[in-house]
Amino acid sequence: MMAGWIYIVLSTISSVLIAHFFKISEGRKLNTIRVITVNYLIAFPSAFLLYGSQDRADVLLNEMVVPVLMAVVVGVVFIFNFFIYSKSVNLNGVGISIAAMRISLIVPVMISTIWYLELLTLNQWFGLLLVFVVLYLLLPNKKSLLKGSLSAGWLLPLLFLCTGIGDGSLKIYESEFNQILSKGEFMGLVFLTAFLVGVITVIYKRKWQFKKMEIFIGACIGIPNMLSAVFVIEALERMNGAVVYSLVNVLSVIGGTFLGVVFWGDRFTKMQWLGIVLTISSILLLL
Repeated sequence: MMAGWIYIVLSTISSVLIAHFFKISEGRKLNTIRVITVNYLIAFPSAFLLYGSQDRADVLLNEMVVPVLMAVVVGVVFIFNFFIYSKSVNLNGVGISIAAMRISLIVPVMISTIWYLELLTLNQWFGLLLVFVVLYLLLPNKKSLLKGSLSAGWLLPLLFLCTGIGDGSLKIYESEFNQILSKGEFMGLVFLTAFLVGVITVIYKRKWQFKKMEIFIGACIGIPNMLSAVFVIEALERMNGAVVYSLVNVLSVIGGTFLGVVFWGDRFTKMQWLGIVLTISSILLLL
């Protein structure tokens, strides 16, 4: 149980670091496509080197087809989600975009409770519902959501869906395929696919002149990007999936809020501060 909590905290720290370096990237007007591509260039070999491969004496070749194809699909979703996130940050704002991503925890939670029949206590169900109230309270400029352009508005459900699919895939991997592909192999294939998609995009857009700062920031994002997903998988092996996803998402919002206030000088409304206070209650109920 304690190890699961440690991995949840480590995943949260990794997620907050990603947001921090994206904030730096946007502030310096760096090319997002190139930064993301470098990020995955660093992430995919790191996953292979850190966790390596596993003995396949009892694994048949045809058993590897489904998890490999799944990793490829998830890789496309991952980088597509990063592109959507970048565009949404520009059109909808950072706070709204992050909230849309975090509310997507309903996807992996439903997979855990409905498909894998992971039972929750009454307190945990109440804590889970409270998470959505918290995330709504933390959402800035709620009224402005209805005033944006159609293209900007559609980015939010796409961000919600892609993030949910990405997080839900980690639960499916941990439950179905972790004896066929190691964590390093699965995440390595995911990130390798995302990197190749990024390279194709850079070539297609003819934006292959990488700046030193883009390479540096991309590398700074790549390591926590890889670790955040791996830490979630480690936590899922030790704790209830609904609890893991709820805590990671809520703690990421808290961590991002703290970083924004202390480091970036962000300011929040009374409703948002109420949401942060209620977050503590939701965590206690999920214990």
